[in-house]
Amino acid sequence: MNYYYDVLLNFSENEVWNFYEWEETDPLLFAKKIPLFRVSFEVIQDFLKFYICLDSDFVKQIAHKAVFQEKEDIYAAFLVSDAKNSFAVKVNEEGCVEGISKLMIRDDNNLNEFMYTLPIREINYEIQERRERKTSFRQYEKMIESILKELKDLKDENGFHKLKYLYYECFQQEESDMEKMYQEMVAFLPKCSGGELSRMNYFIQLSSHQV
Repeated sequence: MNYYYDVLLNFSENEVWNFYEWEETDPLLFAKKIPLFRVSFEVIQDFLKFYICLDSDFVKQIAHKAVFQEKEDIYAAFLVSDAKNSFAVKVNEEGCVEGISKLMIRDDNNLNEFMYTLPIREINYEIQERRERKTSFRQYEKMIESILKELKDLKDENGFHKLKYLYYECFQQEESDMEKMYQEMVAFLPKCSGGELSRMNYFIQLSSHQV
């Protein structure tokens, strides 16, 4: 069995974050030693697109083979690559994938280069349901969540003047119906670019001092 050494991982239960979207509050893990396998492009895509459960014989082979700097309650973890795309996979005792971690760019490049020397490993698995993957950046999603919470708080707390101020800054027109202002701004948010969201967030912060 081949191994890769000294790699930082970020397993998430529901999302697969690129390394540049990692945050300090994420449960980062340092693997001192972890099995690796070269697989086909199709297998890489299935891991990313679906929730899957791996063949029990394969899972038994890799169980507890990954060694982490801190004692971690992880039944099995391993790296896969098609020599172009690489990531780590965490599975439970039933062989079902519990998390996927992209790699830092240095590890990704090193691993992809090394994979050319390995034969492709056949891995049997069963596809479960499709993954719901976000297509926008993590920071973008968090900003939308923050703004939505602020708008709801203003509506629930009868913050009419602040809401009116924000509405005018968004649409450059006056409105006096609070429910209409709220609904139109909520509908407008998913259509905003990152710059527009930053601008709206700026006006929210400004309104807390001026209005």
